Amino acid sequence: MEELGKALPGSEGFVDAEQNTKDTSKHNEFCLNCGTKLQDTFCHHCGQKDIPKRQTLGELWTNFISSFWSYEGKFFLTTKFLITKPGFLAVEYNSGKRESYYHPARMYVFISFVFFLFFSMSSNLDGVVETGARVQLDQEDIAELKEDHPQLNIDSLFKIAPGDSSKKWLVPQTLLDSVNKLNKKKKSNVGFSLTDSKFNTFQQYDSAQNTLPEDKRDNWFERKLNKRNFELKKQYEDKDFGKEFGQAFFDNFSKVLFFLLPVFALLLKLLYVRRDYFYSEHLVFSIYYYNFFYLAGTLQILTGHLDHIAIFDWAGTLIGFWIFFYLLFAMKRMYGQGWGKTILKFMIFGFLFTICIAIGFSISALFLLFAI
Repeated sequence: MEELGKALPGSEGFVDAEQNTKDTSKHNEFCLNCGTKLQDTFCHHCGQKDIPKRQTLGELWTNFISSFWSYEGKFFLTTKFLITKPGFLAVEYNSGKRESYYHPARMYVFISFVFFLFFSMSSNLDGVVETGARVQLDQEDIAELKEDHPQLNIDSLFKIAPGDSSKKWLVPQTLLDSVNKLNKKKKSNVGFSLTDSKFNTFQQYDSAQNTLPEDKRDNWFERKLNKRNFELKKQYEDKDFGKEFGQAFFDNFSKVLFFLLPVFALLLKLLYVRRDYFYSEHLVFSIYYYNFFYLAGTLQILTGHLDHIAIFDWAGTLIGFWIFFYLLFAMKRMYGQGWGKTILKFMIFGFLFTICIAIGFSISALFLLFAI
């Protein structure tokens, strides 16, 4: 949370209040921080501003307001360019123009935190059923419910008149959830298995393995997987494994994306290996793209919960298109190649990074299976 605190625009306003004002009056001969002889308003050795050793409340308030306004202005200016000018901030940063914009690493910490916070809240809200909400069911839905719950009288439960095959029924969501919950309990963990083992315990499996010739036995990984399979079966005998695993996987989601960030930059380095760019410059570009992705994703989540308002109904779709094409325009501005080469490299990059994402999440899932 310390890194998040540094990322919040307002939190640093107070810390930097004494550093960012333009008062040119000289208060001290030597820097109060490092003792270096002052030549200007800011110390050329440590960067601290020449301010009175003791400030009045009025001076502190004036410095704070001035700094906060300047700091917030930098944040919103960066956000504006991040959304409207793909690749522009990376070009500016790599050309040395850095003080005019919010630092990309701090912005990453802040925006990614906000995105996953809203994403988590959105997931929780999706599971909340409004009191009095109703669901429309047709004949096929009723037939499926009867098949899943032969022990229940679905017709009387939902008050369905016999012989009416064309009617649609509005049933309470809470009642439908109660019926489906019975089915989930009945099917909970039935057939759950990481392997196709025909044994009931690991001891049975291990004994059978010992009777086989050494070259016919399972390898180390297969034995490990089978052992974990029996452990999870016992651990989640009366629990919902899928729910707990899904929550753990979601909690690990941000970490996987973070570790894929240097891979993102590496793929760009390989695609533009003949161009004169350091890996670090590709990494800066990647961080800015991640910043945009998290920011746009947050906006899409917000508009998704406001889609009952006409103007937000299509806003989410537009944001989705912009997320997809943003990288293409950013690559065009950053690397300055023609549209033909840029589109080709954009497609190659998309294909390769999709594979990397699949590998990353597969490794994450495998890790979680042995960790939960």
